[in-house]
Amino acid sequence: MLRSVFGFDWKKSNSHWLLLTKFIDARVQNYFSGMEAWEAVLGEKPSQSIKRFVDEGLIGPADLENALSCKYSLPELKNLSKQYGLPVSGKKIDLIKRLLATDPVTMKKSMAGLTILQCLPKGKEMAEEYLKTQNERRNHVEAQVLEYIKQGMYREACLAMGAFEAEQVFPRGLGTNWKNYNPDRDVDLLNLIFKDKPKILSGVTDDNLNILRVGASMMILWGVNSAKKWMPTDLSLNLAFDNDTAARMVLFHARYKSNIAQYKKNYDVVKSVEILTTSDSCDECKKFAGKRYSLNNVPELPHEKCTHKYGCRCIASPVVDIWSQ
Repeated sequence: MLRSVFGFDWKKSNSHWLLLTKFIDARVQNYFSGMEAWEAVLGEKPSQSIKRFVDEGLIGPADLENALSCKYSLPELKNLSKQYGLPVSGKKIDLIKRLLATDPVTMKKSMAGLTILQCLPKGKEMAEEYLKTQNERRNHVEAQVLEYIKQGMYREACLAMGAFEAEQVFPRGLGTNWKNYNPDRDVDLLNLIFKDKPKILSGVTDDNLNILRVGASMMILWGVNSAKKWMPTDLSLNLAFDNDTAARMVLFHARYKSNIAQYKKNYDVVKSVEILTTSDSCDECKKFAGKRYSLNNVPELPHEKCTHKYGCRCIASPVVDIWSQ
């Protein structure tokens, strides 16, 4: 149901603040029209929210340079520059300035029929302050989660992360209901991470392995592919791959162990796995390609002899017995 405009204070709505930040850079006025997800979180049509921002002097028509930057992509600007015999080097703004200096009339005419809006100074200041506050909030929760992990308080770490995601206007994870988040699976994965040591990391000291485990745990909980943010920049492991890849190998191993355990619980349907490799897998991993293994005799993944710079990317695909279904 759409909200009433009477007595509504948009400044108490995170969704409206988030929409305002989308106009820090120039954007077409009707960009959000028809976006049901935005209408759902705003409680009104995005056009109504945008009109409110305009009426309050927070956003207004973008200047010509920013409007052109909004309309044209870099490749399009380069093509236009070639047509005028202008250089194609530099950033978008560099190309736009050269085009405006060469043919300002045509550039202005190219914007006919388009209404492009951007935050005015007051709106930009407010939007940037909101983003700063949100970033500080996330950093605070990340630090809290990190400390929980280091103390072995895995459930508390998961719940702190889940509570943060539940606060977001557009939480990550398609279809994930963070307000009813069940941390059990993530807790199990964290336990696996700190329980086992992948053979591919056998040469890593226990202290350094613990650093990788913490990084891998944060990757799981925050749904990211890099642990650099949570690992020392001077960490030296003397491996064939970088520290980020090493953390991913820890995560890969835990997920693999978890998957195999799940397959065993469904033994009436899944009795074996087939190892799948990538087109650029190392020679050692390619030896696994297409081979099937019973659940009680699966090889360890990641493959301990993998030499690829991005680490092992073998996949143990379940072989389903269709006659058991």
